[in-house]
Amino acid sequence: MPVLRAVVILSVTQIIAWGAMFMFVSVTAAGMAADLGLRPSGIYFGPTVMLVVMAVCSPPLASFYARLGARRVLSLGSALAAPGLWLLAAAHGPLAYFAAWAVLGMAGAATLTTSAHVFLTEIAGERARRAIGAQMLAMALAPSISWPVTVFCEAALGWRGTFVLYGATMLLVCAPLHQFALPRTAAPARVPHGVAAAAEAKRARGRRSREVVALITAAVALNGFVTWGFQLVVIDLFRSFAVADRLAVGFGSAIGFIQLSARLFDFLGGNRWDGVTTGLVAAAIMPLAVAALAFGQGAEWSIVLFLLLYGLSSGAMSVSRATMPLVFFSPAQYAAVMARLGLPLNLAFAAAPPFFSFVLEAAGNAWALSIAFFCSCGTLASMALISRMRRSLERSVFKEA
Repeated sequence: MPVLRAVVILSVTQIIAWGAMFMFVSVTAAGMAADLGLRPSGIYFGPTVMLVVMAVCSPPLASFYARLGARRVLSLGSALAAPGLWLLAAAHGPLAYFAAWAVLGMAGAATLTTSAHVFLTEIAGERARRAIGAQMLAMALAPSISWPVTVFCEAALGWRGTFVLYGATMLLVCAPLHQFALPRTAAPARVPHGVAAAAEAKRARGRRSREVVALITAAVALNGFVTWGFQLVVIDLFRSFAVADRLAVGFGSAIGFIQLSARLFDFLGGNRWDGVTTGLVAAAIMPLAVAALAFGQGAEWSIVLFLLLYGLSSGAMSVSRATMPLVFFSPAQYAAVMARLGLPLNLAFAAAPPFFSFVLEAAGNAWALSIAFFCSCGTLASMALISRMRRSLERSVFKEA
């Protein structure tokens, strides 16, 4: 029951945190731009600043996970989000505006996604994959909940009042839930299991572990560059094929439901598949999605096929990148590996939307899709090497047994 309680609490706090610290900008951007004297594109540069700061802060968090545990890191991050949001509410110019996003980046590194998954590995151990899958399934509801709530709050309080309220929510709801409601955990067990046992038993483990982390980094960064980039510009991508605005928005909105279905499918089969198998299948689907849209030149059948394949791939890959390290590393090592992955992944997230927006505007959809296709092929190649390395490690386990 402690694992179930942790999943429920983290699902609630992660939905609140992502809505209060990041997703709100999709609703409040217009009002903020008018009050701050910035262009809408300048407003959206704020989340980019946040992601870059999160990337820089992620690797040092490994030592905090080891010393304090993920529960305290989560609570400290939630508390730090409050002054960031209040500074944003008080901003009257670009300097204070971007400084507030930098504070939110530091808070986000400690309280968004990675720390939640690290905590679940601390409390669930070898059962962490299924716990993480359940929590990510609930996270698919974040936009559907946070955007309507933000619309209501902005209408009632204005965007500044909304951020004051959100800051108080992070401090008075999320921080106490993390600190006092999450189950206490002992230090992660240092006894490795499965593939990790054989890898740790060998003197060559350090070199092999670095190779695994490098391949996982390449796979998740290349995939994240495509999925995060297209996630925010997909409507403009459809418009570039002369699709009507109404259809472009409708098609783009369907992605979230397909991603939710992919996460649900993976969760229901969580006892049979691991992160590497899920990631390999997801990586193989993404190039097909991009190729379908490119060859179909924006015909409705090609857009529908793209949405189906893209949604399934990105939804499954989001689960894979959170659970893949558990195939090679023990729960005790998970925090350090995920902290290292935070740097390239958040940098990819930060760079992708402006990059693909620029390519679409300057060079057209053919170039954007070509770049996405080659990045997707790079993800597939990395996943194939990861799968091959896992088989090699499994053979070594069998020989030692």
